[in-house]
Amino acid sequence: MFDGAIRGRPPPLLSRNFVTLLAAQASFGYAFSSFFMLPKFLVTELSAGPAEVGRVAAAYGVAVIVLIPAMGVLVDRFGRRRFMTLGALLMAAVSGLFAAVSEVGPLIYALRAAQGLAFAMVFVGGSTLAVDEAPAERVGQAIALFGLTMLSMNGVAAAGVEAIAASAGWPWAFIAAAAAAAVCALLSRRLSDGGVAGRDEETSGLWQVASRPGLAPIWVVIGLAGAAMSSVVTYHQPFAIALGIENVSGFFVAYALAAIVVRAGLGHFIDRAGRRRVAIYALCLYSLVVTAMAKLAGVAGLALLGAGFGVAHGFFYPALNSVAVSGVRSNERGKVMALFQGAFHVGFAGSALAFGALAEIAGYPPIFYGGGLCALVALIVLAASSGSPGPDHS
Repeated sequence: MFDGAIRGRPPPLLSRNFVTLLAAQASFGYAFSSFFMLPKFLVTELSAGPAEVGRVAAAYGVAVIVLIPAMGVLVDRFGRRRFMTLGALLMAAVSGLFAAVSEVGPLIYALRAAQGLAFAMVFVGGSTLAVDEAPAERVGQAIALFGLTMLSMNGVAAAGVEAIAASAGWPWAFIAAAAAAAVCALLSRRLSDGGVAGRDEETSGLWQVASRPGLAPIWVVIGLAGAAMSSVVTYHQPFAIALGIENVSGFFVAYALAAIVVRAGLGHFIDRAGRRRVAIYALCLYSLVVTAMAKLAGVAGLALLGAGFGVAHGFFYPALNSVAVSGVRSNERGKVMALFQGAFHVGFAGSALAFGALAEIAGYPPIFYGGGLCALVALIVLAASSGSPGPDHS
């Protein structure tokens, strides 16, 4: 397992297939990231309160939690590419249907749940392909670049959605998201596949993979990080609007720019410095930034916190993800990537519901104190763990 520093010149990463994968994921990333602006739509267009915002966010998260483990098994058994294509087509259809939403009711919950399925299909298929394509010495960098395509779209989509909604209305913003997802489906058809388990090839079940001692702390850490991220991503927009800040896309623009710098310019550092070590230090910043959101002041403060969060998450997520996937067999990678995302969304959805109820009672600042505490506990758990997730430790 490559968790320590590496030396020498590693093999090249940017193959034609990998670059096509990044382009497809960037297209999907625009569609997916467009719905990070959904809290503003809920508050300004549908007059939703904090609890309703939390429930809508949780509908997506619960769908991911329920469906993503199955995606991990299916992707390992039947291939990565077809799930990317089908998931992107589903995202295109569902995003377009958001143009018909006029109230917080069953339709919006059903659409968010369907988007959870679409995300599970595309992310597990695509992220597993990224690991398949990468030399062992570049897994951390490959995951960083793959995630970068999504993160870069966080800022582009946030600014785009806010501009389109202001000039042409929210339905056109949702239609633009649908078009981007359709482009992902077209590009994914050009990808070559790999990593499918043969009939006679030894493979472990989902529970066998999930219960390995070296992976158990990883699930706890990424779940707590999901809770911390949910506090910021779900509630910074309603909080900012309550403070009189009208243009709230600056958080995601700064977040994306900072993450681009980290992953494009410093992605190799994750592998060279040691993946677990990088994740631990990133969690320190994670906790500080999330907690500081409670003291938000003005548009500039929103952008500054977005940049800090981009640096923290830009290092943390690929570092911990590469710790989880290092050492596992190729026909188990889909399961690990699915479980990783599933654990993240357990924390994300659970905290969205809990923090929404908390905000109804105590206001928004306590949400961010709670999220910061989650990141701090994650740091302690990760620092105390040392096991390898490889198959020999099952």
